[in-house]
Amino acid sequence: MIVTIGGIPVYDAVISDEETGMFKISLVDAPAVMSDFQAFDAERKPMLYAISDEEKRLVRGCIMRADFPIYRNEPKMGEFYIIYKADTIRQMAEKYLLEGRQNSVNLMHEEGSDVEGVQMVQYFIKGDGVSVEGFDECADGSLFGEFHILNDEVWAQVKAGTYKGFSLEGVFDLVPEQDRDEIQEIVDVLDGAFRKLFKNHKNMSKLSRLKETLAKMLQEFGNVTTDRGVLSWDGDEDLKEGDSVYVEDTEGNRTPAEDGDYKTEDNKVIVVVDGKVAEIKDAEAEVAPEAEPETEAAFGAVNTDKGVLRWEGEEDLKEGDAVFVERDGERVPAEDGEYVTEDGKTIVVAEGRVAEIRDAEAEVAPEGDDEVEALRAENAALKEEVASLKAEVEKMKKTPAAKPAHEVVKDEEKMSKTGVKGLDRLSRIMSAK
Repeated sequence: MIVTIGGIPVYDAVISDEETGMFKISLVDAPAVMSDFQAFDAERKPMLYAISDEEKRLVRGCIMRADFPIYRNEPKMGEFYIIYKADTIRQMAEKYLLEGRQNSVNLMHEEGSDVEGVQMVQYFIKGDGVSVEGFDECADGSLFGEFHILNDEVWAQVKAGTYKGFSLEGVFDLVPEQDRDEIQEIVDVLDGAFRKLFKNHKNMSKLSRLKETLAKMLQEFGNVTTDRGVLSWDGDEDLKEGDSVYVEDTEGNRTPAEDGDYKTEDNKVIVVVDGKVAEIKDAEAEVAPEAEPETEAAFGAVNTDKGVLRWEGEEDLKEGDAVFVERDGERVPAEDGEYVTEDGKTIVVAEGRVAEIRDAEAEVAPEGDDEVEALRAENAALKEEVASLKAEVEKMKKTPAAKPAHEVVKDEEKMSKTGVKGLDRLSRIMSAK
């Protein structure tokens, strides 16, 4: 969660590619914000710009102060602070020289105001044995420069106090600050110094609020930047439905957020009603598929004249299956009796189980129908024939496949003699007992 100072989110300025960094130094009399650029002036810093040698026309000042919250209020982002840390300042200083921009100077951040005759003669970072007299309040890591002003007109304006400080122009990526302890340390170091640092700032209402809120900085408030400003809520947990949300006025007073939709930077929509979160809509979240009803997925079911009968499993209902009905959302055993289905079957239930399933289409038609009586008679005859065939089969199973030879010869004795002497003699021998 992003760290805040007095409820205002804090971002770190970083250099991420060739398109980011410091591109120009400007002589200014007041803060200015150019389109697509962040421009920071030194007017509100103690002795951040001074004539070091009037005879030689030298001026020295702080170009960027390290670990110092710089207040901004822009249409797209609302109120926020930017902090330049020492590592970023060194990176931008080296890149600035590498690109040969040391004499790129303009006036008041105005387009087409590049000026000749303002030349850099010194450029250094405070710390590691390098100190700058009169700039004790600037933290180590702050960037300084000294310029030789050869341009008579510019020099006259510097002496007259028209230009009061340096300001940089550049493009920087903003990364939400996450280190609460580090920001608390920065606040502790600056505590008590804001009145002095900002006493000449033209927007005193914002600075008064900053001074008054130093004692309660970094309290446990959650916050999120939206298209309608920063929403905050008590505690440091994620925002959820039902939480009370607030906005702060210019004096630092919290008031309940107005009803409506608040769109965050990651495209979530926070719907506020009566000062509370009614809904949080995420445009990127997919709608979860509806779950199949458990009763349809885990149980079989059939409509009957007494309601829906259900049974465990998805197989066809059969005799012996336990059957249930639903009452007040609960399953209870089906009462004993007959349940007629839509297709004419009758399910006979006894003691909560299927005792019989009768199919009306398979039942015998009532007596009196001639065609039916004929079919009955034919059916009875077929049954008798089947019974007779079964009896013969049983008899055949018990009868040997062929009679013994002497029985065959004996049975044939009744036959007349063949007239063949050999055969007739053999017949008498085989017939002898």
